[in-house]
Amino acid sequence: MLNRLSLHGLNRCLTQRVAALAVTAVQQQLIELAGLSTSFTSQQVLSGANRHGGSLHLVRQTQQFLHTSARPAQDPQSAGKAASQTDGSIIQDSDCITEGPMRAYLDGCNSGLFRPDPLQEKTIKLLQALYDQLKQVHLEHKRPSGLTTTDHIGLDKPRHSWFTRLMTGSPTKAQETKLQGLYMYGGVGVGKTMLMDLLAHSAPSSFQLKRTHFHDFMLDVHSSLKKYHSHQDPLVQVADSVARESKVLCLDEFFVNDVADAAILNRLFSRLWENGLVLVSTSNRAPDALYENGLQRNLFLPFIEKMKKACKVHDMASVTDYRRLAHHHRGLFFTDDRREEELQARFQEVAQPHSTRPIRVDVIMGRTLDVAQAGGPVCFFTFDKLCNANVGAADYIALANKFHTIALSGVPVFTADIRSQAYRFVTLIDVLYEHRIRVFCSADGEPMDLFVNIMTLQEARTQRSNMSKAQEDALVVDDNLGFSKDRTISRLLEMQSREYLISHAEHHAPELVMALKEANKNSSAAQA
Repeated sequence: MLNRLSLHGLNRCLTQRVAALAVTAVQQQLIELAGLSTSFTSQQVLSGANRHGGSLHLVRQTQQFLHTSARPAQDPQSAGKAASQTDGSIIQDSDCITEGPMRAYLDGCNSGLFRPDPLQEKTIKLLQALYDQLKQVHLEHKRPSGLTTTDHIGLDKPRHSWFTRLMTGSPTKAQETKLQGLYMYGGVGVGKTMLMDLLAHSAPSSFQLKRTHFHDFMLDVHSSLKKYHSHQDPLVQVADSVARESKVLCLDEFFVNDVADAAILNRLFSRLWENGLVLVSTSNRAPDALYENGLQRNLFLPFIEKMKKACKVHDMASVTDYRRLAHHHRGLFFTDDRREEELQARFQEVAQPHSTRPIRVDVIMGRTLDVAQAGGPVCFFTFDKLCNANVGAADYIALANKFHTIALSGVPVFTADIRSQAYRFVTLIDVLYEHRIRVFCSADGEPMDLFVNIMTLQEARTQRSNMSKAQEDALVVDDNLGFSKDRTISRLLEMQSREYLISHAEHHAPELVMALKEANKNSSAAQA
C-alpha cells in the first residue's frame, strides 16, 4: 500500500492531522507511523507541525516523544551494554518533561536528593515511557464512542487510528496487544525500589495502581483463596478480584522461595495478564534465576517465560550501593560483651512513659502471636521467638502494623544447623524494612559477619578448598540465601542510618523528625 501513495501525499495528510489533534493524539499517530514506515522521518513530521500552526511546545514535546518512545526495542542482553556506552543524560531534556516519574527524578537530582546516575537514568526512561503509554491508553479509552466511555486501562479493545486502518485494515484479535510491564533486577542498593516508587507516587488515580511488597501480595492471595474456597476455581476468582481493583501492580522484592507460592504463580498471573493487568516489579534476581533449585521447579518455569513476554526485563547492574553511602548511626546494633544489657536498657528507654507488659497480637486468618514485652508502640522479642518458631511473613506484618519499634535479642551467626532460621530472619528484615520499622538488635557479629557461612553454589566451589573442617561443617550452600544475604546485610546497614531513622519518624513518630534532621545536619557539617 505504501508503494501506491506518494511521500508528498502522506506528508500533507499527516501534517493536516497534526494540526487538528492534541499532543497526546499526535504521539499516538507517531507511534503507529514509526512501526509502519522507516522512510517517513521525524524531521518531516516536525516541519509539517510547524507549517500547520503547531506551537513550539508541541514541536518540542513531539520531538521528545519520538526520541524516547518510537525507537526500536532493545533486547535485555544489549540494554546493559548500551547503557555503558552512552552518556545520554536525560537532564538536558528536562524542559519537555512536566509530569511522571522522570519529572520527580529530575526534581530530586536538581535539589540534591538524588545523585545523577546513568543507569538510574536509563531505568527512569523506561518507567516514564510506561507512564506515558498508560496515560495515552487511558485517554484513548475515555474518548466518547457515541454510546459510552470506558475507563479500562488495558488494551483489550483499543481504538485504532485512521492511519492504522488505512495502512493495515481492521486488526484481527491476534493483533490486539497489551502493554508490557517492567521487571527491574540488580544488586542491592542500586535504587530499584526508589525508582519504582517514583512511578507509584506520580501515577494518577485513573491508573488504578497498587504498590505493595511481594510477601504482602502473596499473603493476600492465599487469604483470598480461603475466602473463595467454595467456588469451582478459587484461583480464577482471586485473580479477577485483583484485576478489578488494580490495573497496574507494582511488586517490590519479587522473590520466590515457597513451594506454595511457586505452585500458583503461573495460573494466577496468566489470568491477571489476560485481564490486562500491567506488572512492574523489582527483584535481586534475573527471571531465569527465580526459584532456582526449588521443589518441583519444572511447574514454575512456564511462569518465567510468560513474565518475560509480559514485562520488559531490565538489568540494573551497578557498582554503587547507595545504602552503604548513608551515614552510620550508633546505638542500634549491639555486639559487645554487654550487648544484652545494653539492648534491654535501650528498649526500656524508648518504651517510656509506657509500662511494659505481655500482650497478644492478632494475625490474619484468626491466628494470634504472643508478645512477652510491649510498651506502647515498642516491643521486645528474642531471636528464638521470631525466627526459631512456627512463624512467618504474616506474623511479621502483624507486628509491623502494631509496633513502630522492635528490639530483637540474640541474633546468631548463621550456620548449616539453623538454615530455616536464616530464611525467617531474611523475611523478617524485609518486612520491617518495607514498613519503615526501627530495629534495635543484639547479635553475635556485625551484619556482614552474621552471613559469613552462607554461600551460593558458585562461591562454595571457589572457596571450599581453603576452608578448615570447622568452617566447612558450618557452611550453608544455598543459592536463594546466598543471593538474599546481600540484600539483608545492605538493609541492616541502612536501618542504622540517620536517613532511615528520619524516614521512620516521618511514617510513625513525627515528633522526632525535627531533632533527627538537626542531628543529621550537624553531623554533615562536622564531617565537612
